[in-house]
Amino acid sequence: MLRLEAEWLSTDRMHPIDVRSGMNLQWSEDLAVGHPDIDRQHQELFKRFEQFLSACSARDSDQQLHQLFDFLSEYVVVHFDTEQRLMENHDYSGMDEHLRQHEEFSQQLHALREELNRAGATVEILMRTNKALLYWLTSHIRQTDTKLAQFLREP
Repeated sequence: MLRLEAEWLSTDRMHPIDVRSGMNLQWSEDLAVGHPDIDRQHQELFKRFEQFLSACSARDSDQQLHQLFDFLSEYVVVHFDTEQRLMENHDYSGMDEHLRQHEEFSQQLHALREELNRAGATVEILMRTNKALLYWLTSHIRQTDTKLAQFLREP
């Protein structure tokens, strides 16, 4: 488990904190949607998320955490663009809702980045970031991206 010592992140110097708090961050085949490009990109998102958490565990500097957060965020844009092109090219009827979810997540990422800029890598921000990213990734993949992949597989 990745652990952060609170002394690095806050004034409470007594208790270590687990930034994952029970979250499973490993890619697993049950997250595969059955479209090679989408699955490969999802695996890359999880890899970048893991790198961000590893930096948290290693107590990297705020600057390094910001760089890794940006690295993750930039790949989210690449992934969303890929899915949008697939939806447009195949005239996907669920595209509007799918893109709305992407926009909502992009706004959430932007807000989290602003908090990192403003307050630094506090325990609260890191926990909220990690939970938000993991929850969104897994729920969006299992529901929305699975529907898209099923549509793309139809003749």
